[in-house]
Amino acid sequence: MAQNKKHITPENITEWLSSTGFLFPRNEVELERFEKLYGDVDFGLTGKEIDPDKIINGTFRETKIVEKPTDIKQEEINPYRMAARNGNGLPKHIMDKIKKNQSKQKDDSGGSENANK
Repeated sequence: MAQNKKHITPENITEWLSSTGFLFPRNEVELERFEKLYGDVDFGLTGKEIDPDKIINGTFRETKIVEKPTDIKQEEINPYRMAARNGNGLPKHIMDKIKKNQSKQKDDSGGSENANK
């Protein structure tokens, strides 16, 4: 006869979430399970990545550096430029299609989305 192998039940779901790292471990048993799963993982953190004083004082600012790729070809950018120019330079049949779609009444049943495909 088949055995019930379900170990996770609605009564112990919080315990399993805490043991697997989705929630903080709340007791020694959950902490031991978490350590058994992730104890040998080296995350490469030194503990100095975050300064709690800056967060508490409101002086923490994350800086992001976005670099523009230099190997982009001009012909790859042209379709995006048309949209950025508010449609200027778009072919007439595309402009007609846009105007037609904008003038349609919105259908809450989602039927208008499937009609465009």
